[in-house]
Amino acid sequence: MARIVTFDALGGPEMLQLRDRDLPPPGPGEALVEVRAAGLNRAELLFLGGRYLVEPRLPGARLGVEGAGIVRAVGEGVQEVAIGDRVAILPSIPMQETGVLGEATIVPASALVPIPEGKSFQEAAAFWMAYGTAWGMMVQAGRLEAGQTVLVTGASSSVGIAAFQVARDFGATVIATTRGPGKVEALKDAGAHHVIVTDEEDLADRAREITEGRGVDLVCDAIGGPMVQALAAATADGGRIVLMGLQSGEIPKMPFYDLLGRGLTLTGFHLVWHLLDRPDARRAAVAALVEGWRAGTLTPVIDQTFPLERVAEAYDRMASNAQVGKIVVTMERQSPDAAD
Repeated sequence: MARIVTFDALGGPEMLQLRDRDLPPPGPGEALVEVRAAGLNRAELLFLGGRYLVEPRLPGARLGVEGAGIVRAVGEGVQEVAIGDRVAILPSIPMQETGVLGEATIVPASALVPIPEGKSFQEAAAFWMAYGTAWGMMVQAGRLEAGQTVLVTGASSSVGIAAFQVARDFGATVIATTRGPGKVEALKDAGAHHVIVTDEEDLADRAREITEGRGVDLVCDAIGGPMVQALAAATADGGRIVLMGLQSGEIPKMPFYDLLGRGLTLTGFHLVWHLLDRPDARRAAVAALVEGWRAGTLTPVIDQTFPLERVAEAYDRMASNAQVGKIVVTMERQSPDAAD
Protein backbone atom coordinates (compact mmCIF):
# COMPACT_ATOMS: atom_id res chain seq x y z
CA MET A 1 0.00 0.00 0.00
CA ALA A 2 1.36 3.42 -0.99
CA ARG A 3 0.04 6.96 -0.72
CA ILE A 4 -0.59 8.35 -4.21
CA VAL A 5 -1.57 11.87 -5.38
CA THR A 6 -4.66 11.78 -7.61
CA PHE A 7 -7.43 14.09 -8.85
CA ASP A 8 -10.96 13.41 -10.05
CA ALA A 9 -11.86 16.74 -11.70
CA LEU A 10 -10.10 19.61 -13.43
CA GLY A 11 -9.11 22.67 -11.43
CA GLY A 12 -6.27 23.95 -9.28
CA PRO A 13 -4.13 22.39 -6.55
CA GLU A 14 -7.18 22.21 -4.29
CA MET A 15 -8.39 19.27 -6.41
CA LEU A 16 -5.47 17.04 -5.36
CA GLN A 17 -6.15 14.11 -3.05
CA LEU A 18 -3.81 11.73 -1.23
CA ARG A 19 -5.09 8.15 -1.48
CA ASP A 20 -3.82 4.75 -0.42
CA ARG A 21 -3.44 2.34 -3.31
CA ASP A 22 -1.99 -1.10 -3.92
CA LEU A 23 0.24 -1.15 -7.00
CA PRO A 24 0.45 -4.25 -9.18
CA PRO A 25 3.82 -5.91 -9.81
CA PRO A 26 5.75 -4.35 -12.71
CA GLY A 27 5.09 -5.82 -16.11
CA PRO A 28 7.61 -6.68 -18.86
CA GLY A 29 10.10 -3.85 -19.30
CA GLU A 30 8.85 -2.03 -16.18
CA ALA A 31 10.23 -1.25 -12.74
CA LEU A 32 8.59 -0.46 -9.41
CA VAL A 33 10.30 2.53 -7.81
CA GLU A 34 9.96 3.56 -4.18
CA VAL A 35 9.87 7.31 -4.72
CA ARG A 36 11.83 9.42 -2.24
CA ALA A 37 11.48 12.84 -3.92
CA ALA A 38 9.61 14.37 -6.87
CA GLY A 39 10.23 17.60 -8.77
CA LEU A 40 7.29 19.84 -9.66
CA ASN A 41 6.84 21.44 -13.07
CA ARG A 42 4.56 24.18 -14.36
CA ALA A 43 3.20 21.87 -17.07
CA GLU A 44 1.54 19.85 -14.31
CA LEU A 45 -0.53 22.87 -13.27
CA LEU A 46 -1.70 23.18 -16.89
CA PHE A 47 -2.46 19.44 -16.98
CA LEU A 48 -4.42 19.66 -13.74
CA GLY A 49 -6.45 22.54 -15.17
CA GLY A 50 -7.10 20.85 -18.52
CA ARG A 51 -4.94 23.33 -20.43
CA TYR A 52 -2.04 21.08 -21.41
CA LEU A 53 -1.24 19.34 -24.72
CA VAL A 54 -2.93 16.13 -23.51
CA GLU A 55 -6.01 15.60 -21.34
CA PRO A 56 -5.98 13.78 -17.98
CA ARG A 57 -7.90 10.52 -17.70
CA LEU A 58 -10.54 11.23 -15.08
CA PRO A 59 -11.43 10.23 -12.44
CA GLY A 60 -8.38 9.06 -10.54
CA ALA A 61 -5.76 10.78 -12.72
CA ARG A 62 -2.21 10.83 -11.37
CA LEU A 63 0.30 13.66 -11.50
CA GLY A 64 4.05 14.19 -11.70
CA VAL A 65 6.65 13.22 -14.30
CA GLU A 66 10.05 13.32 -12.62
CA GLY A 67 11.48 12.06 -9.39
CA ALA A 68 14.06 9.86 -7.72
CA GLY A 69 14.06 6.78 -5.53
CA ILE A 70 15.05 3.13 -5.18
CA VAL A 71 14.15 0.24 -7.49
CA ARG A 72 12.15 -2.30 -5.47
CA ALA A 73 11.01 -4.71 -8.21
CA VAL A 74 11.58 -5.26 -11.91
CA GLY A 75 9.54 -6.94 -14.61
CA GLU A 76 10.50 -9.52 -17.17
CA GLY A 77 13.31 -8.55 -19.53
CA VAL A 78 14.55 -5.54 -17.56
CA GLN A 79 18.31 -5.09 -17.92
CA GLU A 80 18.71 -1.32 -17.47
CA VAL A 81 18.39 -1.39 -13.66
CA ALA A 82 18.44 -3.85 -10.75
CA ILE A 83 16.64 -4.08 -7.42
CA GLY A 84 18.24 -1.69 -4.93
CA ASP A 85 19.55 0.79 -7.51
CA ARG A 86 19.28 4.50 -6.71
CA VAL A 87 17.67 6.03 -9.80
CA ALA A 88 16.25 9.23 -11.23
CA ILE A 89 13.02 9.04 -13.23
CA LEU A 90 13.41 10.92 -16.50
CA PRO A 91 10.39 13.01 -17.54
CA SER A 92 10.04 10.93 -20.70
CA ILE A 93 6.61 9.36 -20.16
CA PRO A 94 3.42 11.01 -21.49
CA MET A 95 1.83 12.89 -18.62
CA GLN A 96 -1.51 11.08 -18.84
CA GLU A 97 0.26 7.70 -18.53
CA THR A 98 2.34 8.20 -15.41
CA GLY A 99 2.26 9.63 -11.91
CA VAL A 100 5.46 10.09 -9.95
CA LEU A 101 3.86 12.04 -7.08
CA GLY A 102 3.41 9.38 -4.44
CA GLU A 103 5.34 6.88 -2.40
CA ALA A 104 5.70 4.43 -5.30
CA THR A 105 5.26 4.31 -9.04
CA ILE A 106 5.65 1.86 -11.91
CA VAL A 107 7.52 3.21 -14.94
CA PRO A 108 9.31 1.82 -17.98
CA ALA A 109 12.83 0.83 -16.96
CA SER A 110 14.06 2.79 -19.97
CA ALA A 111 12.98 5.99 -18.15
CA LEU A 112 15.46 5.36 -15.30
CA VAL A 113 19.03 6.59 -15.02
CA PRO A 114 21.49 6.00 -12.15
CA ILE A 115 22.01 8.78 -9.62
CA PRO A 116 25.70 9.72 -9.47
CA GLU A 117 27.48 8.85 -6.25
CA GLY A 118 27.17 11.57 -3.63
CA LYS A 119 24.05 13.16 -5.14
CA SER A 120 20.85 13.22 -3.07
CA PHE A 121 17.37 12.08 -4.05
CA GLN A 122 16.15 15.67 -3.83
CA GLU A 123 18.86 16.90 -6.17
CA ALA A 124 18.17 14.05 -8.60
CA ALA A 125 14.44 14.88 -8.56
CA ALA A 126 15.28 18.48 -9.41
CA PHE A 127 17.75 17.77 -12.21
CA TRP A 128 16.47 16.15 -15.38
CA MET A 129 13.52 18.25 -16.52
CA ALA A 130 15.41 21.48 -15.91
CA TYR A 131 18.80 20.54 -17.28
CA GLY A 132 17.51 18.34 -20.09
CA THR A 133 15.32 21.20 -21.31
CA ALA A 134 18.09 23.78 -20.89
CA TRP A 135 20.66 21.67 -22.72
CA GLY A 136 18.24 20.66 -25.47
CA MET A 137 16.92 24.14 -26.22
CA MET A 138 20.33 25.82 -26.17
CA VAL A 139 22.75 23.20 -27.49
CA GLN A 140 20.58 20.93 -29.62
CA ALA A 141 17.96 23.35 -30.93
CA GLY A 142 19.78 26.65 -30.42
CA ARG A 143 23.27 25.58 -31.61
CA LEU A 144 24.95 27.50 -28.80
CA GLU A 145 28.65 28.24 -29.31
CA ALA A 146 31.35 29.38 -26.93
CA GLY A 147 31.43 33.13 -26.34
CA GLN A 148 27.89 33.85 -27.57
CA THR A 149 25.19 35.79 -25.71
CA VAL A 150 21.99 34.07 -24.56
CA LEU A 151 18.77 35.74 -23.40
CA VAL A 152 16.53 33.61 -21.13
CA THR A 153 12.92 34.45 -20.27
CA GLY A 154 11.02 32.83 -17.40
CA ALA A 155 14.41 33.02 -15.80
CA SER A 156 13.54 32.31 -12.16
CA SER A 157 12.20 28.86 -13.00
CA SER A 158 14.30 25.74 -12.55
CA VAL A 159 14.75 25.58 -16.34
CA GLY A 160 15.87 29.22 -16.44
CA ILE A 161 18.48 28.72 -13.74
CA ALA A 162 19.68 25.51 -15.38
CA ALA A 163 20.04 27.47 -18.60
CA PHE A 164 22.33 29.96 -16.83
CA GLN A 165 24.64 27.15 -15.75
CA VAL A 166 24.66 25.32 -19.10
CA ALA A 167 25.37 28.58 -20.94
CA ARG A 168 28.17 29.53 -18.57
CA ASP A 169 29.65 26.04 -19.06
CA PHE A 170 29.94 27.06 -22.74
CA GLY A 171 31.57 30.36 -21.84
CA ALA A 172 28.44 32.24 -22.93
CA THR A 173 27.12 35.51 -21.50
CA VAL A 174 23.66 35.19 -19.94
CA ILE A 175 20.92 37.85 -19.93
CA ALA A 176 17.83 37.04 -17.83
CA THR A 177 14.45 38.76 -17.88
CA THR A 178 12.06 39.31 -14.99
CA ARG A 179 8.94 41.43 -14.75
CA GLY A 180 9.77 43.30 -11.55
CA PRO A 181 12.88 44.22 -9.56
CA GLY A 182 12.26 41.80 -6.71
CA LYS A 183 14.19 38.88 -8.21
CA VAL A 184 17.12 40.76 -9.78
CA GLU A 185 19.70 39.95 -7.11
CA ALA A 186 18.52 36.34 -6.80
CA LEU A 187 18.91 35.86 -10.57
CA LYS A 188 22.40 37.33 -10.50
CA ASP A 189 23.28 35.10 -7.55
CA ALA A 190 21.97 32.14 -9.56
CA GLY A 191 24.31 32.90 -12.47
CA ALA A 192 22.85 35.58 -14.76
CA HIS A 193 25.41 38.16 -15.91
CA HIS A 194 22.71 40.75 -16.65
CA VAL A 195 19.02 41.08 -15.75
CA ILE A 196 16.41 43.08 -17.70
CA VAL A 197 13.36 44.20 -15.70
CA THR A 198 10.71 44.21 -18.42
CA ASP A 199 8.15 46.29 -16.48
CA GLU A 200 10.72 49.09 -16.19
CA GLU A 201 13.02 48.72 -19.21
CA ASP A 202 12.52 48.30 -22.94
CA LEU A 203 13.63 44.71 -23.54
CA ALA A 204 15.06 45.16 -27.03
CA ASP A 205 16.81 48.45 -26.28
CA ARG A 206 18.40 47.11 -23.11
CA ALA A 207 19.52 43.87 -24.79
CA ARG A 208 21.20 45.82 -27.58
CA GLU A 209 22.81 48.13 -25.05
CA ILE A 210 24.29 45.14 -23.20
CA THR A 211 25.58 43.66 -26.47
CA GLU A 212 26.95 46.99 -27.72
CA GLY A 213 24.30 47.30 -30.40
CA ARG A 214 24.64 43.85 -31.95
CA GLY A 215 21.79 41.97 -30.27
CA VAL A 216 21.81 38.55 -28.65
CA ASP A 217 22.83 35.40 -30.49
CA LEU A 218 20.25 33.09 -28.95
CA VAL A 219 16.89 33.60 -27.21
CA CYS A 220 15.30 30.85 -25.12
CA ASP A 221 11.68 31.77 -24.46
CA ALA A 222 9.19 30.15 -22.10
CA ILE A 223 6.63 32.98 -22.17
CA GLY A 224 5.32 33.36 -25.72
CA GLY A 225 2.61 35.92 -26.44
CA PRO A 226 3.44 39.53 -27.36
CA MET A 227 6.95 39.25 -25.87
CA VAL A 228 8.15 37.33 -28.93
CA GLN A 229 8.01 40.49 -31.04
CA ALA A 230 10.33 42.28 -28.59
CA LEU A 231 12.60 39.23 -28.40
CA ALA A 232 12.97 39.23 -32.17
CA ALA A 233 13.96 42.90 -32.05
CA ALA A 234 16.54 42.02 -29.39
CA THR A 235 18.12 39.28 -31.51
CA ALA A 236 21.20 39.82 -33.65
CA ASP A 237 21.04 39.43 -37.42
CA GLY A 238 21.19 35.70 -38.17
CA GLY A 239 20.35 34.85 -34.55
CA ARG A 240 18.09 32.10 -33.23
CA ILE A 241 14.91 32.11 -31.13
CA VAL A 242 13.86 28.85 -29.44
CA LEU A 243 10.31 28.66 -28.08
CA MET A 244 9.83 26.05 -25.34
CA GLY A 245 6.83 27.26 -23.34
CA LEU A 246 3.67 29.34 -23.33
CA GLN A 247 3.42 30.75 -19.84
CA SER A 248 1.54 33.79 -21.15
CA GLY A 249 -1.22 31.53 -22.42
CA GLU A 250 -1.20 33.47 -25.70
CA ILE A 251 0.15 32.04 -28.96
CA PRO A 252 2.63 34.59 -30.33
CA LYS A 253 2.36 36.24 -33.70
CA MET A 254 5.19 35.40 -36.06
CA PRO A 255 7.79 38.22 -36.21
CA PHE A 256 7.67 37.98 -39.99
CA TYR A 257 9.69 41.05 -40.95
CA ASP A 258 12.53 40.23 -38.53
CA LEU A 259 12.65 36.63 -39.76
CA LEU A 260 12.67 37.65 -43.40
CA GLY A 261 14.65 40.88 -43.26
CA ARG A 262 17.34 39.87 -40.77
CA GLY A 263 17.58 36.13 -41.32
CA LEU A 264 16.42 35.06 -37.87
CA THR A 265 15.62 31.42 -37.14
CA LEU A 266 12.52 30.62 -35.07
CA THR A 267 12.14 27.06 -33.80
CA GLY A 268 10.44 25.10 -31.05
CA PHE A 269 11.74 22.59 -28.53
CA HIS A 270 10.00 19.92 -26.43
CA LEU A 271 12.10 17.82 -24.08
CA VAL A 272 10.36 14.50 -24.74
CA TRP A 273 9.56 14.76 -28.45
CA HIS A 274 12.82 16.35 -29.56
CA LEU A 275 15.35 14.85 -27.14
CA LEU A 276 14.28 12.00 -24.83
CA ASP A 277 12.38 10.17 -27.61
CA ARG A 278 15.43 10.38 -29.92
CA PRO A 279 18.09 7.86 -28.82
CA ASP A 280 21.14 9.66 -30.27
CA ALA A 281 20.10 13.04 -28.87
CA ARG A 282 19.27 11.49 -25.51
CA ARG A 283 22.63 9.72 -25.20
CA ALA A 284 24.54 12.91 -26.02
CA ALA A 285 22.52 14.99 -23.57
CA VAL A 286 22.71 12.49 -20.70
CA ALA A 287 26.47 12.07 -21.10
CA ALA A 288 27.12 15.82 -21.18
CA LEU A 289 24.80 16.61 -18.31
CA VAL A 290 26.03 13.84 -16.00
CA GLU A 291 29.60 15.03 -16.59
CA GLY A 292 28.66 18.57 -15.58
CA TRP A 293 26.60 17.32 -12.62
CA ARG A 294 29.48 15.24 -11.28
CA ALA A 295 31.93 18.10 -11.82
CA GLY A 296 29.68 20.50 -9.92
CA THR A 297 29.25 23.02 -12.74
CA LEU A 298 25.61 21.96 -13.06
CA THR A 299 23.91 22.03 -9.66
CA PRO A 300 20.14 22.34 -9.18
CA VAL A 301 18.90 25.27 -7.14
CA ILE A 302 16.08 24.04 -4.90
CA ASP A 303 13.69 26.80 -3.94
CA GLN A 304 11.76 24.91 -1.27
CA THR A 305 10.83 21.37 -0.25
CA PHE A 306 7.41 20.20 0.94
CA PRO A 307 6.30 16.89 2.43
CA LEU A 308 3.82 14.86 0.39
CA GLU A 309 0.99 15.87 2.72
CA ARG A 310 1.46 19.48 1.59
CA VAL A 311 1.62 18.86 -2.16
CA ALA A 312 -1.24 21.30 -2.87
CA GLU A 313 0.65 24.00 -0.99
CA ALA A 314 3.74 23.23 -3.08
CA TYR A 315 1.78 23.79 -6.31
CA ASP A 316 0.24 26.96 -4.87
CA ARG A 317 3.77 28.30 -4.41
CA MET A 318 4.55 27.49 -8.03
CA ALA A 319 1.36 29.19 -9.20
CA SER A 320 2.33 32.32 -7.26
CA ASN A 321 5.55 32.71 -9.31
CA ALA A 322 7.40 33.44 -6.07
CA GLN A 323 9.96 30.67 -6.41
CA VAL A 324 13.53 30.89 -7.62
CA GLY A 325 14.58 27.40 -8.65
CA LYS A 326 12.94 23.99 -8.24
CA ILE A 327 10.13 23.06 -5.88
CA VAL A 328 10.53 19.50 -4.59
CA VAL A 329 8.13 17.20 -2.73
CA THR A 330 9.62 14.61 -0.39
CA MET A 331 7.95 11.38 0.68
CA GLU A 332 8.97 11.22 4.33
CA ARG A 333 5.83 10.99 6.44
CA GLN A 334 5.15 14.14 8.44
CA SER A 335 3.70 14.04 11.95
CA PRO A 336 0.44 15.99 12.37
CA ASP A 337 2.09 18.66 14.50
CA ALA A 338 5.27 18.99 12.38
CA ALA A 339 6.36 22.54 11.61
CA ASP A 340 8.43 23.96 8.77
